[in-house]
Amino acid sequence: MNRFSIGVLAAMATLAFGCSGTDSSGLLLGDSAPPTEDSGTNPTEDAAAQQDATATEDATTGEDAHVQDATVVDTGPDVPVGPADSKIQCGPSITCSAQKEICCWHQSSTIKPYECVTNVNDCAGTYDAPMTCSTQDNCASQGNPNYLCCATSNNWGWGTCSNYTIASSVTCKAACDWSDYEVGCSVQKQNCTDSFQTCVTSKCTFPGATMCY
Repeated sequence: MNRFSIGVLAAMATLAFGCSGTDSSGLLLGDSAPPTEDSGTNPTEDAAAQQDATATEDATTGEDAHVQDATVVDTGPDVPVGPADSKIQCGPSITCSAQKEICCWHQSSTIKPYECVTNVNDCAGTYDAPMTCSTQDNCASQGNPNYLCCATSNNWGWGTCSNYTIASSVTCKAACDWSDYEVGCSVQKQNCTDSFQTCVTSKCTFPGATMCY
């Protein structure tokens, strides 16, 4: 083989090696390139998002479960129920409310000897006698069921009431004093608290009413 043939072979070998190197380098670059990012969602992020959504839904459901429509019924203010009213015998033909009125006996008046008043000051004249009861029932109406109706007597009558002791006031008391007369007894039952007294019909203070004397 001559020198020309050897040179040609050497040149062809160099050319073949260069092409082979170029192809190999290209293949290596393709194999070592980083993988393309997946367009799908990250499993860890999906789980966290799902947990947050579930917690929010549960919280909302819990709040809704505690919200209830409430209907408020107003029954109005409580009104205390007291004892029933009763009537005070005020003279032979007049009666007054035991809870709202006072029977006034104007002893010196011949025009209006008895009348119902709403203020004790309307029964403060000379010889006037304010009377807030004529029986024990009136005391019960005023909230004192165990009290007695007692007439305080310290005046002497005149005219048709001459020789009679008349009352200066009549009111409910826990017990009648020694100088008082119990009013509202029963002539038939003779039920005076003081067994030494007799239940009689009043002649002056309470015409038609009764008293223990």
